[in-house]
Amino acid sequence: MTIGIVLVLAATVVSLFYLVRETVGYGQRCDGGTCWGYRLDRYEFRGLSQLTLWTDQGLHVSYKLPDMTIEKLSDDQWLGGGRAIYLNLLLRPPDDSGAAGNRVRILYDFQAGLLYVNSSLPLWRLPDYHSGDPARNWTTDVQFEALLASLPGTT
Repeated sequence: MTIGIVLVLAATVVSLFYLVRETVGYGQRCDGGTCWGYRLDRYEFRGLSQLTLWTDQGLHVSYKLPDMTIEKLSDDQWLGGGRAIYLNLLLRPPDDSGAAGNRVRILYDFQAGLLYVNSSLPLWRLPDYHSGDPARNWTTDVQFEALLASLPGTT
């Protein structure tokens, strides 16, 4: 009986470690019988944050974020008639709420299947090893603003 109790306790601890999360952001849109959206979660015990993009048509892509505190700098903006989500975030070290932090802007177009990121953090992008400037081909502020302007219709 003692082994059973130990196994139940161990399973509970493991479940808490992997499943307990705080949802920092969530949004979805539905049209024509199809739904799509995003979820931004912070897994406290694992020191991990994750952005998940999904559709009920089979898309389920998760991107890990650095172990940082996430703040939303503005409300979610659905652009292009609701087909694209724009997230404007600030990531700070978890133990220093007074730190300046790093701005992260994310634009995902669910219809085109394209993800754009504007940040000084490497996140999910490969560096440009050939030029000596790791961020050489990353989306610039000007390019990102042009992308936002090309998807009018904040909803």
